[in-house]
Amino acid sequence: MQRYYREFFSKSKIQFLLLVATISLILAILNFDGMRTVLAFLAGAALYAIAEYVVHYGLLHKFPNVVPPLYQGHMKHHQYPNETQYLFGPMLYDIIIYTVYFIVMWSVFQNYSLGMAVIAGSSVYHLYYQWMHYIAHRPVKPITPWGRWMKKKHLLHHFKDEHSWYGVSHPVMDFLLGTHIPKSSKASRSTDISS
Repeated sequence: MQRYYREFFSKSKIQFLLLVATISLILAILNFDGMRTVLAFLAGAALYAIAEYVVHYGLLHKFPNVVPPLYQGHMKHHQYPNETQYLFGPMLYDIIIYTVYFIVMWSVFQNYSLGMAVIAGSSVYHLYYQWMHYIAHRPVKPITPWGRWMKKKHLLHHFKDEHSWYGVSHPVMDFLLGTHIPKSSKASRSTDISS
């Protein structure tokens, strides 16, 4: 397992997210505003959890012409799901997104503590998402029942029906929007999805 931790944390995208999460957490804590800061952190995590589904379903599957390079990169990931070069999207998008996110949070809240707490919540959840996605595609058995179940569902998305199970780190949006029900039962590829 140590090898996979090293591999995961060696990726520049993960290092960038760790930097964003660390800086925003420190700034949110230094400017702590009680329960408002805690709620802002949780709101940031919830925002990312929703964005995970919206981006995966919308930009990476349903509407490929919105950001064609993202779609093309994602299709490479579907072609070569276990290749780490296609496992993490380009860091450039994250730099742009978090820069815009910071500006928007500052404009909305005009409160350093709350804006940083939202960004901290999102970036911490983003790291969780990246880990769940990474572990789903590596030959590792997740240690928790939740991790094993989510890995199985994500691999169903890849190897059984790419029109279902868009959630990688949680199934809430799939259940709410009905995308947990496979549209086809025909397997596009055979693989062991039980790990």
